[in-house]
Amino acid sequence: MASDRAKRLRRLARTLTERFALAAHRHGVVEAEWSGSARAWTFVWTDGPTVGQVRAVCREAEPEVSEGLRYVRSLSEDAVALGAVRLTISSADGPGRRPLVRPADVAELLRDEPFPVPRTERERALVYALVYEVHDAHHRNRADAEEICELVNRYGLATFLRRCGAELSPVEILTAHYAASHAHPTWRYQLAPMDAAVLLRAVREDPRASAELLDAALALLPGLPAECAAAGDELRARRDRASPTA
Repeated sequence: MASDRAKRLRRLARTLTERFALAAHRHGVVEAEWSGSARAWTFVWTDGPTVGQVRAVCREAEPEVSEGLRYVRSLSEDAVALGAVRLTISSADGPGRRPLVRPADVAELLRDEPFPVPRTERERALVYALVYEVHDAHHRNRADAEEICELVNRYGLATFLRRCGAELSPVEILTAHYAASHAHPTWRYQLAPMDAAVLLRAVREDPRASAELLDAALALLPGLPAECAAAGDELRARRDRASPTA
């Protein structure tokens, strides 16, 4: 009986692998594992479908043999980095102190997201930069979830945004330049930009503002109140005097 169940479970694991096209997925297939100490079978896989999706297919295909079956979806280093990025950025909208990101938080965030992958080029670039940093720091091609979260908690995301060469919006260009001098740490950690009106004032009060900063400030003007429009003439005059590499 036990041998028959093992065969049926392994066949069911292959069915799941085919159903969710995991054979072609870079993280491999669903595996059926037996734990002698727990006296239980577990289906394990990485990223891919959610536990709820796999459980539903099992109960539909093999309701009897899947009784008491355990399900464990692990997350790849890329998925952990993606979750850490999203949690860190979203926390900028919350009240109070910046929360630390933990592996358990990442797992909870992605619990109901099948096949978690970056939605934007910025997410993709940040994920690559974070994972690469851990690989490089530890001289190995593996990054643990704890290491990724610790890296984000210690250094924030702005450092890695610069390293990955992501394109910045005008408000981000100005925030990246003035955040430190204006005591705005949420940019360093959570990529939260400063208020546009504050940035405009910072540029106007900065006699050494470069052509890039002046251009970014001019790009902000259409979204600012009408009384800020008068700053446009001043900024354009300064921009005309500034060399492209100033």
